[in-house]
Amino acid sequence: MGHGRRRTWTDAEKIRIVEESYRGHRQGSVVARRHGISRALLTQWRRAWHKGLLDGGRPVFAPVEIGPDLSDRQREASAVRAADADARIEITLANGRRLAVPVDIEGGALTRLVQVLERA
Repeated sequence: MGHGRRRTWTDAEKIRIVEESYRGHRQGSVVARRHGISRALLTQWRRAWHKGLLDGGRPVFAPVEIGPDLSDRQREASAVRAADADARIEITLANGRRLAVPVDIEGGALTRLVQVLERA
């Protein structure tokens, strides 16, 4: 067998293999064997893919749509609603987890929270 042989994989190939490993039930080991890689290596690629570290990987943030300009009256009404203590922002992370936070959360706290939840 090819002892000492080391293959380099492009990010595109890694992404294709990772996505293939998620199709169906318990496909990880089967896919790893099919491509001649260890299950541990596939697991590393999966983690990198979830964190968005592979080129073309899942986006960390989703696109934002900007609506039409609001009139001054609509802007004031929006500001009043945003000041409501129950107002929340819902964020879907790259790993599929959903996070609901108050609209007035401090930016640094939100950043730390997202980092922790993406690693878990």
